[in-house]
Amino acid sequence: MSFFEELKRRNVFRMAVLYLVAAWLLLQVTDVLSSLLTLPGWAGSFVVMLLLLGFPIMLMVSWVYEMTPEGLRRDKDIDHSESVSSETGRKINTLTVVLLVLAIAVVALDRLLPETVTVVDAPTPAPTNAADADLTADRSIAVLPFANRSSREEDRFFVDGIHDDILTQLANIGSLTVISRTSVEKFRNTTQSMKEIGDILGVKNILEGGVQRAGDRVRINMQLIDVITDESLWAATYDRELTTTNIFGIQSEISTAIAEALKATLSVEEQDKLNTVPTENLAALEAYFLGKQSMAKRTGASLAEAVDHFERAIELDPEFALAYVGQADSYSALEDNGNLSPQEVMALARPLIDKALQLDDQLAEAYSALGQNLRKAGDRAVAEIAYQRAMELAPNYATAHHGYSMFLRSYGQYERGQEHIRRAVQLDPLSSVLQTNLGTVLVELGRPKEALSQYQKIIDMDAGYPPAYWSIGGIYWTEYGQLAEALTWFKQSLDRNPGNAKITAWIGLLYLDLGDEAEAERWISAAEERAPDDSFSSWAKEMLLLFQGEASQARAYANKVLRQDPRWALSLANLGSQDLLAGSAADAGARYEAQFPMLFDGDDPNVNRSNVDAAINLGLIMTSLGQPARAQLLLDRSLEYAESTTMPRLHWYPIAYGIPQQVQIYALQGETDKALQSLRQAVDSGWRAFWWYWLEHDPKLDSIRDEPEFRAIVTEIKADMAAQLALVRATESSGEL
Repeated sequence: MSFFEELKRRNVFRMAVLYLVAAWLLLQVTDVLSSLLTLPGWAGSFVVMLLLLGFPIMLMVSWVYEMTPEGLRRDKDIDHSESVSSETGRKINTLTVVLLVLAIAVVALDRLLPETVTVVDAPTPAPTNAADADLTADRSIAVLPFANRSSREEDRFFVDGIHDDILTQLANIGSLTVISRTSVEKFRNTTQSMKEIGDILGVKNILEGGVQRAGDRVRINMQLIDVITDESLWAATYDRELTTTNIFGIQSEISTAIAEALKATLSVEEQDKLNTVPTENLAALEAYFLGKQSMAKRTGASLAEAVDHFERAIELDPEFALAYVGQADSYSALEDNGNLSPQEVMALARPLIDKALQLDDQLAEAYSALGQNLRKAGDRAVAEIAYQRAMELAPNYATAHHGYSMFLRSYGQYERGQEHIRRAVQLDPLSSVLQTNLGTVLVELGRPKEALSQYQKIIDMDAGYPPAYWSIGGIYWTEYGQLAEALTWFKQSLDRNPGNAKITAWIGLLYLDLGDEAEAERWISAAEERAPDDSFSSWAKEMLLLFQGEASQARAYANKVLRQDPRWALSLANLGSQDLLAGSAADAGARYEAQFPMLFDGDDPNVNRSNVDAAINLGLIMTSLGQPARAQLLLDRSLEYAESTTMPRLHWYPIAYGIPQQVQIYALQGETDKALQSLRQAVDSGWRAFWWYWLEHDPKLDSIRDEPEFRAIVTEIKADMAAQLALVRATESSGEL
């Protein structure tokens, strides 16, 4: 008998077919159960591995053994005339057919009924007369990162993209409170209970789920949980062909179902947005997902990658509006996390924003980006409209509330700014960016001790976040005059972001205040080398040259700064001072009029945070131009503003104030005693920031510079700086700094 005939006689072929059919059936059952039981993503791969290992073992067993009425016996021990292998073969054939029918039935059932939905009634809503806050609390939700149930790890970016999109969809529903991505990301692969997560994020409901991508199909399973009762409010599984239309359709259905489960009202406009398909190009969608995930890392390198991913998405689908917004936001983030100047950011981002709005004028993200762009350009009225439209379209968009907070505060509306930054923090409580901004608001409201606690809270939450460190350093420098302590915090910040030119320049400016010219020059030169076109590095070099008495070179750098940012306060003041010395007061006035026309019109100029330093400088310039009445009006309005608000001693951008405004105003008005009294109060409370500039270079203080009290204050500060510099050098030599 040939080997082939022997394989047939021993039913090896039949057993192979039976095994393959049984394996196929088992894989179909595993696929279904993986969604129902939320099995881990590796479960399917584990079953496949076991089946592959079992196949050769089964072939060996069927060759060596034969099934007889007495059980399994070795084939060589059986008389072939008594063999029942043919009867066994018929039984194997029958079993194979039965299993094949079952497998086909499972597949058919899975395809014909792809979605299983279970909806449990949401908790009874609050009474109609309950506070809106209580209703919002019932409808608060966090969407945890979805599990990647695919066998390929590289599908994780696709899963995260779907998570991000569903989060965005829910954020557009005004009657929900939705926690932003940054905060929920902290709970990826968490072992904490739903109750613990809910307490941390301040939500009553949590959505969790998983996504499985296999070939040309995608399966998404979701479950909405009440964190108080730990009960499922809603659950669903979606199994469809992998197309962008289906992906966005599933996301729309999920968002609608959650709104219904939480008894949230959907407006017609919100429902229309849920039904929108941003792109029909799957490759463009995947590039967009990659861009969003790169942007979230917030490093210079990752943001550059994000720009490339969004550019790729635009190439694949030029009508994909969200990709244009993503690229614009990436450029904006490169201002703080890379080395792009504000002017470069505005020039790069604005065409992208305009294109996005041209394609889709209902994008909250685009209006928020437009507001930020216009705020930096100084277009107050239109910027405010853009921010308000963004918040109207997406009430849960934390970025819009953050941007609007910065806008309000730039015009001195600190309390309103605080309201919006606190709303942003509520929506994204674990965001280090937003928590840092809240600390800045506390500084602006004159509460530096609370701000220090706030920044320390951020470090406890995210020890690698650089801005928290330099923010603490900024308070020690500008509020308490503890420059040695400030330096340790700035250097800790630089340790965590070594390529940041702004932090490098800040350290140089700190050394300048301490009187260490050589060390200041080393750090500021390093900043300029890292970012030669950055306005901050150029301004730091301008200040260094003024310190060194190089007025003409400082003027060149001041002009460079103003080409990048025409309203940079101290550069405007420096050029104005030099113009006055040169007898060119008209040039100084024209420069201010180009940037602050509102200060030249009418008998009641609106002086606010954005222009108060310009108004004070104009008081000096108008006097030189022979317009004392206008000068007095501007100084009176500036004094009213300065006395009606709590101004921090230092605004990080643009750098405007270091000395109390009252000192300058009183000095210009000839109120010597009041000017000296204000200066003494500032020095005693810790003012030191840029002391050498104001006390030795500012022409607005010329009227009090020869007063004995003034000279005594200068001597006192110099002694303090020498003592603090000695402390810095001691800590440097010991290796502590």
